Amino acid sequence: MQLTTPEAKEYDTVFPGENWFFFWRTSPSLWESKLREYQGPSPVFIPIFWGLHSENPDQLDFGNYRPETDLKRLFECAKNVGKEVAFLLPLDPAPYLPNGGLPSYLARSMVVDSKGLAVAAIDNDGRLNKLYSFFDPRVFQSFRKFCSSFGRYLSENAIACEVYGAQGHFIQGGKRKSFFEDHSGAFERGFGRYLAQLKEDGELPQNAKNEPGVMHSLTKSYSNQIQSLYAQAASEGLSANWSGELNFAFLGGATQDIFERSSELWEHSSNFFAPLLEMTTLNLIPSSTLLSPAMKKNPLSKALKDIVNEAFIRSHMENDLYEDEYLSSFNPVVFFELFTNGNNDAYTGCGLINFLSRQFPWAYRLREDFNLNLEEEYGQRVRFFHGNEMGQVEFNKVLKLFMNGSRIFLDTTGLNEDFARKLESFVIENNLKEEKINYISPVSKIQLGEGMIVTFKSEKLQEVSMIKKLNFWETLISYLSIRHLDVQVDENVFFLWYSRASNAYELDYEEIRRVSVYNTTSYKKKARIVGAKNFAFLKTVDQRNVEIKSTPLGIDIQMLPGASVSLDFGFYE
Repeated sequence: MQLTTPEAKEYDTVFPGENWFFFWRTSPSLWESKLREYQGPSPVFIPIFWGLHSENPDQLDFGNYRPETDLKRLFECAKNVGKEVAFLLPLDPAPYLPNGGLPSYLARSMVVDSKGLAVAAIDNDGRLNKLYSFFDPRVFQSFRKFCSSFGRYLSENAIACEVYGAQGHFIQGGKRKSFFEDHSGAFERGFGRYLAQLKEDGELPQNAKNEPGVMHSLTKSYSNQIQSLYAQAASEGLSANWSGELNFAFLGGATQDIFERSSELWEHSSNFFAPLLEMTTLNLIPSSTLLSPAMKKNPLSKALKDIVNEAFIRSHMENDLYEDEYLSSFNPVVFFELFTNGNNDAYTGCGLINFLSRQFPWAYRLREDFNLNLEEEYGQRVRFFHGNEMGQVEFNKVLKLFMNGSRIFLDTTGLNEDFARKLESFVIENNLKEEKINYISPVSKIQLGEGMIVTFKSEKLQEVSMIKKLNFWETLISYLSIRHLDVQVDENVFFLWYSRASNAYELDYEEIRRVSVYNTTSYKKKARIVGAKNFAFLKTVDQRNVEIKSTPLGIDIQMLPGASVSLDFGFYE
């Protein structure tokens, strides 16, 4: 059986990607008609362009002088056509806005990367947007005043609209980078004052400036403090409308992308496929707002529609009102969550990320937060925690998750001795079953009903070859009995798994799994989905330029250039 979803209309420059609306790029008289025509995911994200409302230091304009700044009118246009909107307030330099969103009178110190190069980005109209530092004290003082005025404006005009702080990122070298990161003179001056204050308070480690590791930690701490000040200023100024922060990642926003994107001869949509999937593993919301319409053709446009759907967006917004819709819609499969403070070296050094990338590609998440729902959610995810990053609150949450039936891997390298003793006492007092082995690292498995804690030491794994690391993880993960189908693809063919709960017509299955396969090349390619127990092939969806054949080994897919297809499977115990 073959199904094809209807093609969505391509929108002009005011809808640069997904559910973003750049209202300042069109006449206010067209706002309502543009929103009426929009058929993408909800809510519609409306970025706040600070520089648009503040052309000079002494005046903020919210429709008093120029109609294109009238956010009340914009909000009413959305209400008139039944569209839900959410404002996005950039908390760092925004690559899609001139000057990074800053008013021109504040654009004084350009953001500089670790190599001393000025940071900029090319937007979807081919314009080069220079980004300016948020570490300039004048920028922060003006930002705080703007947030206060913006909050009053929303309140006085009864604009009951959620406002989210938008954090911007890009993928470079497979790693997450923030547009807030800066090495400019503005940053160095602020960091110098920070070190001087630590020294005055007696909190600066001796010989800190001669210790690269210590200085890296201090630099990160200072940057995080300043970033939190912007979030705090926005939260306080917009208290009635404030709904928290969202983390976005922009395709084509990396410094390395500027050269390739400066010429049509170099830019190709296949360049953005791996970064798109990496964004999902890094728990970021992908955005294609920087890419031109010419770049967003199949299969990239298909992948963006598949991934950044309404259920995906709602899950990042953590809107409980849409929980049922989240369960009944396809979302990327996540078997593993790796909790980290932003430094993935331990997970990389012990071979875990390498193993997951090979055995469960794109089916894991790296999370920097500890915002855990202590009630186990759909999917029974396996969670990994670093012991050296745990305080009392985090350790208690881990134990609560374990008692609620979660499966947990705990790296005890650097674990507080009090917590280690508390875990031992917990096992003894509750007469829990514990198994211990010494396999490269000391490993213990503690069980309580469905709950499980496996402890290991990443420092032991650092010392052995990659083959031994991969064997270690293959052995431990095999005990989890994770049911999954193996996908074999040619080079530059990408795939991503999705899942949803079964509905009333699918009671034979516990869940429905969908795999979407994309040929990003200009050549014919092949893919194979290896058959396995507990899975039944149901149908193909959105079959484009592919030929599918069932064999004793599984399902073979012959793909023409730019082809894509989705296949649904029912999973049952």
